[in-house]
Amino acid sequence: MLEKLLLLLAILSLTSVTSFQSTGIRHVQYANPSKLRSQTVKDEEISEESTRPIAEDPDSIYFEKGFGGGSNKPASAFILGSKFFVKQSKALGLQGLANVGLIGRDLNREVIAPQKLGLTLSNQAVKDAEVRREARDGRVETNAVARKLYDVGCYVLDELFTDRPIARFWFLETIARIPYFTYVSMLHLYESFGWWRGVQLRKVHNAEEYNELHHLLIMEALGGDAIWSDRFLGYHIAIGYYWALIVVFFFSPAVAYEFMELLESHAVDTYSTFLNENEEELKKLPAPAVAKSYYTSDDLYLFDDFQVSKKAGSRRPSCDTLYDVFQNICEDEAEHVKTMVACQDYARVGKLVESPHVPAMKRKTGSKKDEEDWGSRNDEMQP
Repeated sequence: MLEKLLLLLAILSLTSVTSFQSTGIRHVQYANPSKLRSQTVKDEEISEESTRPIAEDPDSIYFEKGFGGGSNKPASAFILGSKFFVKQSKALGLQGLANVGLIGRDLNREVIAPQKLGLTLSNQAVKDAEVRREARDGRVETNAVARKLYDVGCYVLDELFTDRPIARFWFLETIARIPYFTYVSMLHLYESFGWWRGVQLRKVHNAEEYNELHHLLIMEALGGDAIWSDRFLGYHIAIGYYWALIVVFFFSPAVAYEFMELLESHAVDTYSTFLNENEEELKKLPAPAVAKSYYTSDDLYLFDDFQVSKKAGSRRPSCDTLYDVFQNICEDEAEHVKTMVACQDYARVGKLVESPHVPAMKRKTGSKKDEEDWGSRNDEMQP
């Protein structure tokens, strides 16, 4: 039975393993923000030279795009799904062969980041940071079921991603986008039935998702999605999480926002701990191109839009090193916490949540009627 399984895995992986020879030479791809180049590297060079936290060629240590996808245009679900299935099946075969020792484990994306960057994250330090935050600011008020699910989730993360911080961050950012998809879906449902219209709230959630998307792209640039089993777990948990939150939001939007506040608070603890542990190494590494594109773009409208506690245009972070990138992500997560608190107040007492750009539009018009139009009429009960 084992022999048949290995044969099946070898067939699935056939097109991918042809570049691995018995001579101990392996073909490694390096991604560059402007180009993709290949280089042949010996095993001993991988184990010694490429494990350095400081890259000799810093522009070539990041990946241009993630492992997912497989098409450069929209197509039917059958076409996209079949292409993705073939791609993931090959990756499954490679991981299976590596697990039983038939081929080397350092394959393509895995050979550079994240394992080779020399970055660490202590599970105990994250827990300690959470304890300090709760002692300082108080625990996030939530129900017993949500708290238990949160505790179990944190335990599973610690077990699955010990000593693999970038893979852990990729997994977290894959999940972190889902609530905003859920909130927008439910707001569309409310509006389609004529129950309630929340234009400004939906606009803020769209901007939140766009922010989390770029966190995910950054983790993919660092190689966080290198391992098939991590992708499989992340994708499937994300789908289940989406439908679970749909049900929760249907009965109580406030509870759905409350649970997300809990998760975003944990993200702040995790990223701040990571920054403290790896400050020296992170400051020696350049920022990925996707991070620079997002944080230093000429068009930061959506970046401003999710930060409801700040005036539009007031936050313009630097993005020169990898330390800057993770500091920006940590600050983003703190802004998400504030937005989730504001959304709970909106759901419970009707305190309006609106884009930071709305006050600027009010100031431009200077009209009382226009102010009412921008404020109350965009978020109102329908007849």
